[in-house]
Amino acid sequence: MFMRMLPYIWHSTWRNKRRSIIAILGVAIGIFVFLALQSAILAVKEPAWKAGSERLLNVRESARSSVMASRLPQGYETKVGMVDGVEISTGVLSDIAVISEKRVHIFVCGIDPDKFLSVRKITVTPQQWTEFRNGKNTAIVGWRLMNRMEWNVGDNVEIRELRLRTRIVGVVPPQDIDIEDHMLVHRDYLQKTRKAEGQVSYILALVSKSDDPLSVAKAIDAQMAVSPVPTKTVSAAAYAQAIIRDFMGFIDYLGVVGWIVIAVIVLGIANAVGILVRERTREIGILKAIGIPPLVVMSLIVSESLLLAVIGGLLGIAAAWVVITSAGSMAGLQLDVATIIIGAFLSLICGALGVLPAVFPILRIPVIEALRTID
Repeated sequence: MFMRMLPYIWHSTWRNKRRSIIAILGVAIGIFVFLALQSAILAVKEPAWKAGSERLLNVRESARSSVMASRLPQGYETKVGMVDGVEISTGVLSDIAVISEKRVHIFVCGIDPDKFLSVRKITVTPQQWTEFRNGKNTAIVGWRLMNRMEWNVGDNVEIRELRLRTRIVGVVPPQDIDIEDHMLVHRDYLQKTRKAEGQVSYILALVSKSDDPLSVAKAIDAQMAVSPVPTKTVSAAAYAQAIIRDFMGFIDYLGVVGWIVIAVIVLGIANAVGILVRERTREIGILKAIGIPPLVVMSLIVSESLLLAVIGGLLGIAAAWVVITSAGSMAGLQLDVATIIIGAFLSLICGALGVLPAVFPILRIPVIEALRTID
């Protein structure tokens, strides 16, 4: 019987075209926003740090609750390098600037060009690195940051918040590492502009292949335990997760906003479908009067709501896919299959939850009373 009623479902769905289109657009916009927020959360929670070497350790100040506020004496670089199992170590001064007009966060890393490539395995042309190393106010910038800021190699840029003026001499191409979003400058220059002479934010230590990174990390912290500034040593991946935890309030906020959007979708569908159902009270009474079981009548109405939700959900998923895979890729956004499936499933849930509050009251109305209703 249900298959024979499909033409009826389609016709009923588009009986009031304007209201149906509004419901579809509401679902499409909601699913698009939800997927966009989820892709942003995914980009933050699973950054490109995953490509870092397992043998790379990050040594930071243990007393700081925020890893971004860590400060160590630059001399610790030598002490860490003397620990058994450490091949080479180098200190990095890290800072962040917010470019409000472009809504971009710029992570600036002050590095020692002579040591950094020995610790972090990044791909950059030898000519660009040589020009960077020989310059004073020069910078190497990740390709994502270049795209967001619309910079080009050879540009002179100024980051006023950090009192930093530099010339871009090279770009870090796509290679699935965090530096694709960063700017690399000379450490001594950043120390001078930030009035942090003799300080670094953390120390990168490369562990030899024959040693256990966890044991070497414990040895580093044990040696620094009696120093004026005790340290906490973790893997590069764990350090990335610590930075993420610093931003978890913002991430949680994005998640809450996403679920609020879904709740608004449910309310919107409930309102649209509720009006459609109330307008068809007499028609529902006729269907019941000619012997169609109440469950079948309910399934017909639910199917109409699900059809609207599915169409809207597909439009929202398609829009999110186009936007995120094109413009969003420059900002590091990503839309995986699992997130798409969640979006499609949520559109179905929205269609079901939106119609049920309107269906049950109508189905409980006696047939005689329903037939007396004027549409």
